[in-house]
Amino acid sequence: MAAKAAVKPDMPAVSLSYPTFAQARRIGALAMPLSAVQLAQVAISTTDMIMLGWVGGTALAAGALGFTLFNLLRTMGFGLVVGTSNLVAENSRAGIFRAHLLAGLAIATGAAAIGALVLAFGGLLLPWFGQDEEVTEFASRYLLFVAPGLFPLFWFYAYRGLVVGGRRANLLLLITLGTVVVNAVLDYGFLFGAFGLPALGVPGVAASSSISYLLQFVAIASVTHGTTRFVREKSAAEIGSALRRILKIGVPTAGSYASEAGFTTLIALMAGTYGAAALAAHAAVNQIIYVIFMLSIGLSHATSIGVSEAIGTHNGAAALGAGRSGLCLGFAVVSAFSFLLLLFPSEVLALFSIKPDGEAGLHEIATGLLFAAALFQILDFLQNIGIGAVRGIGRAGQGFWITIGSYWIVGAPTAWLVGFHLYPGVLGVWSGMGAGLAAAATGMVLLFERGVAPAAVAEPAR
Repeated sequence: MAAKAAVKPDMPAVSLSYPTFAQARRIGALAMPLSAVQLAQVAISTTDMIMLGWVGGTALAAGALGFTLFNLLRTMGFGLVVGTSNLVAENSRAGIFRAHLLAGLAIATGAAAIGALVLAFGGLLLPWFGQDEEVTEFASRYLLFVAPGLFPLFWFYAYRGLVVGGRRANLLLLITLGTVVVNAVLDYGFLFGAFGLPALGVPGVAASSSISYLLQFVAIASVTHGTTRFVREKSAAEIGSALRRILKIGVPTAGSYASEAGFTTLIALMAGTYGAAALAAHAAVNQIIYVIFMLSIGLSHATSIGVSEAIGTHNGAAALGAGRSGLCLGFAVVSAFSFLLLLFPSEVLALFSIKPDGEAGLHEIATGLLFAAALFQILDFLQNIGIGAVRGIGRAGQGFWITIGSYWIVGAPTAWLVGFHLYPGVLGVWSGMGAGLAAAATGMVLLFERGVAPAAVAEPAR
């Protein structure tokens, strides 16, 4: 009898650790508007790529190269301030603290200043990486025009963390959808000299993005301050504490994101050594899976919030269940999209003006990459949702080292060995990306599974 009595109290907690439809629905409810925001956000770069495809393969390759470098820094900036939402979620019962926002904005400003300088001068280094000369020239000008946009974009991310942590993500969607429309109009205007705007060519899409980011930031800041009652800090020490806490989460998270984004940049540079057509094919397929990948960002963020909420109440079983539910939901979603890519490859590539009767070799290369992408994006979803779950249990630092090992010890050497020696070509280079993603997905899931129990014991910090 004594033995039975000892088991019963554990049964509900154990059952909470399993993935459930109820938990998946809760994660999905938050992830849907977040994913919609991410899709709307990436619609800006997708619109850029589609319109550049109208101009030609060289313009598409140049825009893609410039955006790849910009996206590396954008991803790092997002990672640095993403911890704001975890702080808000952990302290949600006490209200929205102004200190969290001020700390996030301070970090965002510093990161944007460094990033803008890197972009402004980074174009000078592109010729060293064996890229097409005309592509390099256009890409360098693209970087100059997009660099100022980092400031309003990173400030937007700081406010985004506040809104997401308070589970008010629908606000973001309306703002971002408006930004997409503005960007599309400006894209066309600056690219072709319409609506009385100067014809800037390839750099024009970068200029339109910077302007759109500024308007997006103004909108979210205005609405947030008009609808939120902040709990004011008692002293500057609270801001300092929040800043340290955000950086504790953000630095390794930014490192993890940078590790993957840097690895993706390396893959793009490797692809570019095979010519403009190879880089254009890589750019188009990469943009397609990047659009789908936005769903994983919403799921990753929602999973992280669910795990953080459970950790805030010291419920390890619930945290485990939230993480597992997020991973299962992500696997189901990405599998459906992979199936669609396999069914309709030509229709998808036609969106970027890549057709069988188009530029020589472009359609063939892109089709092969699209089939590889159908598999690789499943691994990409799992590793990214795993990053969110790991961040929720406070193990972002260990997650960073997993990404370093996965992408730079496994993925990069594989891309070089296969892509330039065993099976030369862009598809061979992409095999390294698949190897890196597989290692990262495995490592993140194992780290989360083993790290939940100790995290549930720790006291959450304000």
